[in-house]
Amino acid sequence: MKEWRIKEISEMTQTSIRMLRHYDKIGLLKPSYRSENGYRCYTANDLAKLQQIVALKYFGFNLETIKSILQKHQNIYAHLQAQQKVIKEKTEQLQEVHHTLKAILERLSPSETPDWNDLINLIKGYHMTENLREKLKKTWAGQLTESQFEEYLFFYEKFPKEFAERDQLIEQINNNEMGDPAGPDGERVALFMHTLAKKLKALFTEQLKLGSSVLESMKSGKLTQLQISPEGALWLGKATIAFWLKRWDGLYDAILKNLNSDPEGKTGKKVATEWVDLIDDFFSMGTKSFFMGTLLWQEFAKQNYEIKEIKVPPSPQDMVKPYHIKLFFNPEAMSWINRALEAHTN
Repeated sequence: MKEWRIKEISEMTQTSIRMLRHYDKIGLLKPSYRSENGYRCYTANDLAKLQQIVALKYFGFNLETIKSILQKHQNIYAHLQAQQKVIKEKTEQLQEVHHTLKAILERLSPSETPDWNDLINLIKGYHMTENLREKLKKTWAGQLTESQFEEYLFFYEKFPKEFAERDQLIEQINNNEMGDPAGPDGERVALFMHTLAKKLKALFTEQLKLGSSVLESMKSGKLTQLQISPEGALWLGKATIAFWLKRWDGLYDAILKNLNSDPEGKTGKKVATEWVDLIDDFFSMGTKSFFMGTLLWQEFAKQNYEIKEIKVPPSPQDMVKPYHIKLFFNPEAMSWINRALEAHTN
């Protein structure tokens, strides 16, 4: 009986080890057994199941749906027939896959299992992970260490459509094809990036580890190129700031509009709720306490750095320059929102 360890199956199918471990963890594709040393060992039946997973992912199904489909329909021949039907509807670039499926089905009876070499060819034919790996290796990601690259590839495999759209947006930003970062283009991009970050929340810990590792590589000079250009990063930074300032300025306008109403009444409750919801949305990308703590820590460290650079005591006018938001200069508005928050939040 032919069998492979996880590294071998990864290299043959160009499915990352990280993703194979994830499939094992969620019960989607468990290896047939583990060796005495604890290594995952895969058989031809496991390879057949992996082929089904790859095909179903290609057709747009998420992992939860794929797991349900595989549990309900375990006949490999039926799966290959279903895949063939979908492939027939695809464009010319998928004809090679269609012909491969057709040849396999013609050689098989419904009770037979395809040869593992055929399954390997099918996986390669779908142009999924192997093409993605090769594509990413030719980009800025090719500078990443092996472990960093595998983690990045894992995120990409989890959200292929979203990451592909993100790549397209970044390319447009780098090519200076976007309009005003404070305008509709900037708002659209900032909202997309924020939405993608929220989708990645379940992988927040993994993001922190990868981000920390990449920052260290940048600090040491090992990583000298990022996906987004310096000019693009500036544009995106402006767009992100404008996106959030617009929302906070909108709240400030609501406060001014309702200064004559009772902050402890219904209007105060509505504005206070919007205030809290905006905070929650900002921190919705991960652990709120982590974000709040690191933001405060970063702010104190920044102030500590800046105050050490001061050689001459600032004038009163210079002292107020760090206070950028209009709320700080409106005591009535500050009092109103503070009373509203005290009355309607914990």
